Amino acid sequence: MEQGYNEEAAEQVEKAIKNLNVWKNCVEYLYERDNYDKDELKFAVATEKGWLQLTDLQKDIMFFHVIQGFSFTLIADIKGISPQAANQAFHRACKHFQTI
Repeated sequence: MEQGYNEEAAEQVEKAIKNLNVWKNCVEYLYERDNYDKDELKFAVATEKGWLQLTDLQKDIMFFHVIQGFSFTLIADIKGISPQAANQAFHRACKHFQTI
């Protein structure tokens, strides 16, 4: 009985930590967003809408390349695709943001 209680408690702690991390990320973003001027806010909203149009692969590639600075070769290794496919997915994703 004690084993099950400990597992349940550990799961609750893990969930609480994940939620705290999500909350911290959201607060940081929202705090910064409150300081955007009108044009920056418009750009942020358009970026969020564009992001929703991306596939999971495109989101991963955008994050790895733009934020982490990974090469398409490294991204290809991580995702199990060719560097050309990574490059093409990146450029297709960029099209969602060209009208911003």
